[in-house]
Amino acid sequence: MPGVDVLDLVGAILIEQENALPLTVIEASRRGTLWTNATEYFEFATLLRHLTVRDLRLRFQNPLLGILWTILQPLLPAMIFAVVFARVLQPATGGVPYSLAALAGFVPWSFFSTSVSSAGMTFVWNANLLNKVYFPRGILPASAILASSVELATGAILLCGWSIWCGFPPCASWLLLPLLAGYIAAFAFFASLGLATANVLNRNVKFAVPFAMQLWIYASPVIYPSSFVTGRWRWLLGLNPLTAVLEGFRTAIYGAPLDSMLFLMSFCSAIVFATAAVILFRHFEDLIAERV
Repeated sequence: MPGVDVLDLVGAILIEQENALPLTVIEASRRGTLWTNATEYFEFATLLRHLTVRDLRLRFQNPLLGILWTILQPLLPAMIFAVVFARVLQPATGGVPYSLAALAGFVPWSFFSTSVSSAGMTFVWNANLLNKVYFPRGILPASAILASSVELATGAILLCGWSIWCGFPPCASWLLLPLLAGYIAAFAFFASLGLATANVLNRNVKFAVPFAMQLWIYASPVIYPSSFVTGRWRWLLGLNPLTAVLEGFRTAIYGAPLDSMLFLMSFCSAIVFATAAVILFRHFEDLIAERV
């Protein structure tokens, strides 16, 4: 969805950086080592900042509606599920109000699902930009994730306020929230990087994403805590890369018991998923501008 103003902005930034950096010859393949690519992203930090600001301006064109939607997005489904499932799932929360347990799951989930769904389309939406100038391709999904982080921060504040309302005052474990937010933001970036690449290779992928997200929310401990799943099926939660962060939010907010083995399995699953996404992106990185 780039416009002419965006192209002019990117062109101006690139010209500014060309004046400040040594001349670089763009060859047919820009693929280098991971360290070389990482340093290249740092060189284009100004572009990342401007694209993030652009996305924020689009998201909050109407500030009142933007803020209202940011608050209602995790809160409304949490309250609906609280009304429908509170009697069934209340015993699994260990005496914690189900509304709080549900909101602790929906805040990170809402950020992940919306940010990945939008960031996963950034290569397709910015096709004109990709064909006009060179810049590290991963900057596009990264800027979308950074813009969506405002919603995660707002949701975390809402969650803390709801926790106090439910009788759980601030505690030292709340300091873990920034680490957990960084965890899910990083995983959302890698997931969107792989999804954006897949969308370039096959445009039908975008139609499967909403269905996959609907399945994923029920396969994740969002509307139910991990303690609800017991017995021989519990290990399946460890294969879900989101289990660690979802249960981490509940532990940080109201001290829910944390299954360290389940957390470790989920964390390892996240690393495997992220690695696979990076491999896919690196393999087709040079062809993205041609195929988009």
